[in-house]
Parts: sequence; C-alpha cells; structure tokens
Amino acid sequence: MPKIKILPDTLISQIAAGEVVERPASALKELIENSLDAGAKFIGIEAEQGGMKLIAVRDDGTGMDGDDAVMAFARHATSKISELDDLANISTFGFRGEALAAIASVAQVSLKTRKRENEEGSKIIYKGGVMESKCATGCPPGTEVVIRNLFFNTPARKKFLKAENTELSHLAAVVSHMAMANPAVGFEFKHNGKTLIQVPALQTPQARLAAILGKNFLGEALPISFKTESIHIHGFIGRPGASLASKRHQYLFVNGRDVSDPMVSRAVTDAYGSRLPARTWPVFILHIDIDPVEVDVNVHPRKLAVKFVDTQRIFRDVMQAVSQSLLDFEQGMFQNAHLQNSAALPNASSEISLQNALNFSEKILTTQDRSQKLSLPTQLKILGQIANSYILVLDEEGLAIVDQHAAHERILYESFKRQSIEREAKIQPLLVPLNIECSPQEATFLRKAIGELSSFGFEFDEWSGNTFVIRSCPLALKSENLEKILRDFLDEVMGDAGISSKNILPERILKSLACKGAVKFGMPLTLTEQEELLRQLQKTPNLATCPHGRPTRVLVTFDELEKRFYRK
Repeated sequence: MPKIKILPDTLISQIAAGEVVERPASALKELIENSLDAGAKFIGIEAEQGGMKLIAVRDDGTGMDGDDAVMAFARHATSKISELDDLANISTFGFRGEALAAIASVAQVSLKTRKRENEEGSKIIYKGGVMESKCATGCPPGTEVVIRNLFFNTPARKKFLKAENTELSHLAAVVSHMAMANPAVGFEFKHNGKTLIQVPALQTPQARLAAILGKNFLGEALPISFKTESIHIHGFIGRPGASLASKRHQYLFVNGRDVSDPMVSRAVTDAYGSRLPARTWPVFILHIDIDPVEVDVNVHPRKLAVKFVDTQRIFRDVMQAVSQSLLDFEQGMFQNAHLQNSAALPNASSEISLQNALNFSEKILTTQDRSQKLSLPTQLKILGQIANSYILVLDEEGLAIVDQHAAHERILYESFKRQSIEREAKIQPLLVPLNIECSPQEATFLRKAIGELSSFGFEFDEWSGNTFVIRSCPLALKSENLEKILRDFLDEVMGDAGISSKNILPERILKSLACKGAVKFGMPLTLTEQEELLRQLQKTPNLATCPHGRPTRVLVTFDELEKRFYRK
C-alpha cells in the first residue's frame, strides 16, 4: 500500500489557513484589502471579544453577482490575475485567491453581496470549509462578510491566541494602518459595540494622520517629498529629538500596501546619523510609490513584506529623501537663530564664549565656597554640578561622581513601589485637568493599565473615542511635564515584547514612570536641589543602581588618586 497520498481538500484548506490566517487581525486585513480592491469608499468593521467571537466587514464597493460570490470561496480563484506575467505587475492588494477559502475552512462565514445594477443580492453561508446554504437576499450594494467563532474546528490553533485586549490591539493596528494608507476611504471600527475608530472619507493625509495618531504626533513631524521618474517617496518623519525607544511608530506603505522592511528602516536611521540618541529609533510614515514591476509583493504568506528589484537604489533614494527633509528643517532653524542673534548681538564674537566660560568658573567657585555651609553629614561635601548632569561629592572614601538621572530614577522607583504596596499614593490634583488624545492601540493599553496607574496616584476619566482626562498624578511627577511623561511612557512600554504578561506589567510601569519622571541629563540643579537629591538617595533602598541596573555613582578613591599621581 503506498505511503504517499493526496490530502483531502478540507485538510489542504486548513493547512493553507495556517499560513494566511494567523490570528483575527490576519483575517481582518484580508477582508479590508478585498473591500479596497472593490473600490469601496466606506468600510465598516465590527468585532467582538478581540475578533475571536465575531469579525464583520461591510463595504459599499462594486459587489458581486451570484456566480462570482460562489467562486470567491474556491481555492486559488481570483479576478486579479490570469497568467504568469501578471505576477510581475500586481497593483491590487489581493491576488492569490486564498483568503476567503482559508478563512471559511476554520470559521463560520456568511457573505452577502450585490452589484449596484442588480435588484437583489446573494447570500452564502460556509461552516468549516463546507457550504451550508446559498440563496437570493435583499441587501445594499457592496459586500458584507461576517466571520464567527474563528478556529472553532481547530482547537490547537485557537489555544495560541492571546487575551482579548491583545487581539484587539492587533485589530486596531490593522484598521489604523489601512486608514492611514487610504485617506480617501472612510473607516469605522467598533469593538463590543463601542466605536474606537471613526474617520470620514476624502480626508487630507495630514488630517487622517492627526485623526489616527493624534495631533501631537503630527506636530512633531516633518514633511518629506522626493520624486524622480521612477519613484515617489512622501510622508512624514519625526523631528530630531522625537525618536523613540522602539520601532513602534515606523509605518511603511509600498504602493499603498502596509509592509515592513528592515532595509528601509536602516536607510532612515542612517540618514539621521548622530541626530539620534543611543538606543532610539526614528519615527516615520513613508509612502513609496513605484512601478509594480520594480517590486515583488509575493514573498510573504500574509503579504507583510515585499522585495525590491534594486534594493541599493531604494536605500539611496530613501536616505536622500530623509536627509533632505532634515537639512531643510535645520537650515530653517539656523536662519531664524542667525537673524535673532544678529539683532540682539550685532558685534557678536568669540568674546561671548570667553564670557560664558568665566561665568561658569565663577559659578563653580561660588558653589565650592557654599558647600562648606551645607547641612549634609560632615563626611559628605558637594563640590558642584558638572555638565548639568553629574554631581561631584567628596566623602570619606574619595571623590564620588553621582549620575543625577540614575539617582533620581532609583528614588522615584522605590517611592512609587512603596506607595503602591501600601496603597497610600501621594497625589497632586491638577488645577487644570489634562486631556490626552491616544491612538486606538494606546487607548487599548491604557484601559488595561489603568488599575496599576491608579495605584501610583493617577486619576483617569475616559471620554468619547480615545481621549482620556487626567485629573491627578503622583506628587513626585512634575505636572507641567505630565503629557510628555505619559506619551514617552506609552511609547516605551508598548514597544516591549511580552508586556501583556500580568507579572511584567506592574514592574514595567514602575520602571518607566520612574525613568520618565526623573531629572534629565543636561538639567541644571541648584545647590539646594543637589543636596535634597543626595539626602533622598541616602534614605533609599538599593541605592547603588538605578532600576535598570546602571550605577548611580562612580567612586574615585583617595588611594586611586595617589596612584594616578604617582604618590604611591
């Protein structure tokens, strides 16, 4: 008896579904792409339980007649390509004819569709890859696809799905990315009956980005436009200083297709050069419009990546486009600064830098004289602050250099931790409540983390959409910097892998809030502030390092000094 045999169609479809449909968000992406290919001007999306119970997509596109509706569920059936050469010139989102067949094999799916010129539509119901019914029905022009109980017949696949909030975050990301790439199309996304995204059609790219990512995000962006005969690169990049601790806000669309490409990310990063702080990543929303024959979109089962024919040219063009945008921005800053300086200091010369040096020296000398009168313990004497970042301290062992940010970070961390454990958060009510507008993903995360944040002293109210109102915050945080602290916190924590874990989240929030609220490098401190910082550090547990493990001080002992000066 032969060992090799042809697999049954149901099993073939389920294997294909494993490649195409990884999670609810994968199925949603396929359906939205079908709606866009059908010329939809409005796409309505509903989901329940993170898409695990229900995903419904309704559009006002061209629709299908009865025969095409049946064929849409057949494997490798498509209207997008018909011969081999078509693969080298794909301008549509879908082209393989696998999506509906794969989804229908692992879910309960119903489809209603009608062409505008037809008087009635068609309704088809599939369950586990088997058609259960087909009939005529009344419905508006366009197409509606409803997916229920995804992976109901493949429990081994279903157990790999994450918690509802995690799956919802992936759904929101898909809708957000599609909406950013298609400002001419209106989108509405509801989850468990609540509207999370609602944007009208025919928006400008700027208005669409502001609606999806928030006005603050767009306010930190620089426009980018680079065009040759063969390529058009356009969109926005973050201003220098707006970099993040993760690649979470890097968006790339190639011919409107939402993809990721390490080469493009590297080109953008290289263009920033030394403008980027260590271990940070630039923000960008890039559209690359290129002849379809110059890019292969058939390199990933879920169409999440593409392959350029001439990668070196793309790298050069992206890098040149970003560099030019940054240069234009910096030249504008330089011209403004030059005009202001010329008006205020018409005879400015090198004497200015000399005077600055003299003032700095005088300040240090004054600090040294005053250090004798500090009320610190006698074995500790503050000698001054250098580079607005380090505090020089003389103690019994030698000369200590204290990292003011690391020290304050440890102080805040232990304070927040103690208050959270004792449920006695020190709170400062805000005289003017702060409204913070979030992206759908940020809003989903905030709702998840709101209990932990409340234990540290935050008081949140949720408004309509994705807007939150903060009425109080921890006493240790500066209320005037609160919005930046919260946005930096969201960018850093949401970029962490595994943050959905209940055990990781509280600790990660603690570390991030302590880091974002601590005094920064380059921040001048008065002598009183330096003294208070050291006093608090002395009373803090685990004072040798910050919460991330970096030392709070470096000690140069008297013995080492004597050896360095050859006195020993």
